[in-house]
Amino acid sequence: MPTTHQASILLRTAGATACVLMLSGCSLFGANNEAKDEAAAPPPVAVASTAASSSPAAIEEPQVVAAKAMALFARPDVPERRWFTDLLPYLTDEYADEAQYTDPARVPFDDIGPAPTASQDAHNPQVVTVRFKTNDGPWQVVVVQDKAGAPWLIQAIEPDDPAPGYTP
Repeated sequence: MPTTHQASILLRTAGATACVLMLSGCSLFGANNEAKDEAAAPPPVAVASTAASSSPAAIEEPQVVAAKAMALFARPDVPERRWFTDLLPYLTDEYADEAQYTDPARVPFDDIGPAPTASQDAHNPQVVTVRFKTNDGPWQVVVVQDKAGAPWLIQAIEPDDPAPGYTP
């Protein structure tokens, strides 16, 4: 009997395999020509890094992961299981536990604007926040890395609400 961690790895591997097959034009269950179910190509990413020592190349990988995940997230017409299975390989275990209960029909946007911006946490270079303009206003994707060389994974996809100002 596999452990929870092993089962999570197996589920992620199966989801990644299904994504590769889908993107290559193959299907596990026969042909499906519906353009709606295809993931949109990620938008180009503009870098606005706040970390003085980071170069654009240092945060390019998390930006790509964020753009792919955002394109998969913004599909309110996709069935729940498929939506979650497609998104799962990009999620941390903690966020996957939360996202599995998301109804894609309730995702309030389906259009992602061009040129998202990224900022790297000045105190933790393994946390990058990528901000996107959507037809529901600004949203952000928080991408994290457990350790140098580990894959970048999504910790959160959420509205990018500005912090409230202090009012005396």
